[in-house]
Amino acid sequence: MDFSILGNRKNQIALNATTGTQFGQQIVTAQCCVNDVLKFLMIDREVQRDIAPERVSLISKYIQSGLEGEDIFFSPLIFSARGQGEYDEDSSQYRLNMNDKLVILDGQHRIKAFENLKSRLEAMIQQKPNDSKLIELLEMLENFPLTVQIYLNLDIAKERQLFTDVNTKSAVVNNTLLIMYKKGDLYGELVKEIVNNHPTISPDRFECRSKTTRSKLATAATVYVVASTLNEGVYGRKPTMKINEKNYSTFKKDTEEFFTLLLKYTPKESMDRDKYVVFTSNVMVAIAKYVHEMKKKYPTVKMEDLFRKVIYTIDWSHKNNDFRRLAAKYNNQTKKYNFGSIGRIVRTFSEYLIDKYESVAKKHA
Repeated sequence: MDFSILGNRKNQIALNATTGTQFGQQIVTAQCCVNDVLKFLMIDREVQRDIAPERVSLISKYIQSGLEGEDIFFSPLIFSARGQGEYDEDSSQYRLNMNDKLVILDGQHRIKAFENLKSRLEAMIQQKPNDSKLIELLEMLENFPLTVQIYLNLDIAKERQLFTDVNTKSAVVNNTLLIMYKKGDLYGELVKEIVNNHPTISPDRFECRSKTTRSKLATAATVYVVASTLNEGVYGRKPTMKINEKNYSTFKKDTEEFFTLLLKYTPKESMDRDKYVVFTSNVMVAIAKYVHEMKKKYPTVKMEDLFRKVIYTIDWSHKNNDFRRLAAKYNNQTKKYNFGSIGRIVRTFSEYLIDKYESVAKKHA
């Protein structure tokens, strides 16, 4: 529903609004839609940071889940008027001329995500102009309802202060939360079932809210990537997934077994990430990749054999010099490895594990 009124009489945007004070500042709270915000949006780099593409991508996924029927929520976007627009008490409207611009203080990543999705849908419609589903999604996106707060009398110093205060006290929605709340994604459903009903691992050993964990087995986001890597060899940007209703049970069972064996064949103190690397998220994904490749090459091999012959035999501590050529970094002061950069780590570490298995296989040939 579009809460704004586009007035042709004076070439204005009229937003249904209320006015009041907040922290001693005059503020207008208005309802509008995405299309309206894109018309009056202005970004001032003196009070805004650069766009972080990964954050925009994450928010885009969240918005897309809303377009697909999920309940999603956004806090109000915050703007500074800088003398633009006018509040009409008689009609309870905030009116902007079509060339008026409001400076955004909080919400630029959300708006950029909407903008990117809009551009993507418009490009798809150009390719398929008669696709009613795409047209409907674009209309939903353009009319997505938003609440905006417009500060009327802030100077630059106060704008910067407001921006700083908001952004040091807020947190973006992370992949772990998206997975736990999103519907219609079979891998997401698989993760939720494993987290809540794993036959040997209790739910409290999985992290279901935070982006990272140092005390639990894995985040829901890591379980998701492990599952897709283990079953399909996919750990980067998602191509078309092969998971479906027919193979869902098998994929879930294999993923459950993976985590059972991971706990069984690694040291008891392995989740102490200051001492051991095996429960680093990218290392777990690399192990899943190793299992996937070995199962593809040796279809009859049991997953437990892959763990017993290789995973069990490795020194998973930060003292293992083998990891120097595999890790992204080694900190000489802390004596710890850093296994960031998922693409490189998963590739090199899984190859390391595969070589270990092949060496064992040759000895017993």
